Amino acid sequence: MNKERIPSSLRGDSEARVSDGCAAHARPLSVLLADDYEANRMMQQAQVEQLGYQVDAVANGEEVLRALHVRNYDVVLLDIRMPVMDGLECARRIRARTRESQPFIVAVTSGTSSQERAQIQKAGIDAYIAKPVELGELAGVLYEVYEQKPGDPRVLGDDTAVEPVELELGHLHDRLGNAADQLLRRVIPAYLRELPDREARMRTALGAQDAEAVAQLCHGLKGASRVVGATELAAICDQVEQDAYAGTLPDRIEADQLLDLARRTARELRNRLAVLEA
Repeated sequence: MNKERIPSSLRGDSEARVSDGCAAHARPLSVLLADDYEANRMMQQAQVEQLGYQVDAVANGEEVLRALHVRNYDVVLLDIRMPVMDGLECARRIRARTRESQPFIVAVTSGTSSQERAQIQKAGIDAYIAKPVELGELAGVLYEVYEQKPGDPRVLGDDTAVEPVELELGHLHDRLGNAADQLLRRVIPAYLRELPDREARMRTALGAQDAEAVAQLCHGLKGASRVVGATELAAICDQVEQDAYAGTLPDRIEADQLLDLARRTARELRNRLAVLEA
């Protein structure tokens, strides 16, 4: 990790940033923070809001991953030590999504040992700030993100263009008319919240060569995908389901293609949801 990216000092201008909120006014950042103690969440949320940024708060790493499936956040503030899923594991899982939009990840930690700093760097975390969080230090790291972002989310991995996924929602609008969009505003977030668990269970079933489990998981994902108009994913799930019931499982490349399609579908659904909520 680059020392210049760790805001241990803010080059003397942090107070000005706090007072005038220039970064927040010029280009608002969306912030997601995670801490298992409610008091800490309330304090950090108040600090971020005081700086003029939009912020949501969750209690652990699993909730962070679910939130990122629903919405692209510019910044994730991660407490390192949390139950269920800690900040390091959460960061590693975020960085493993190489074709997804990547947030700027900031570790919020009470420990600053060389061992912990090495773990933070290895997990793919961009910067860290110490607890208790000082408003000026927080302003500095958020301003740093603002300076680096021209407007579009950073993407890690190769520069290959991601193949778009087409959603087919005509049938839903035919049946429900104007109520279709209202339903989608509720259904798409539910689908996106469930998808990480479905993917994890699918990987486990494929690794165990459990054909029955793969078939059942594909059956469920197929039905849910049809509801949100993800007909391409539904069709692939249907084929894998039928093959699995016949005792044939996809090879590694085919399995990766299925999971990649699920991730690309999730991205398109997030885009559609943003349009619906605009």
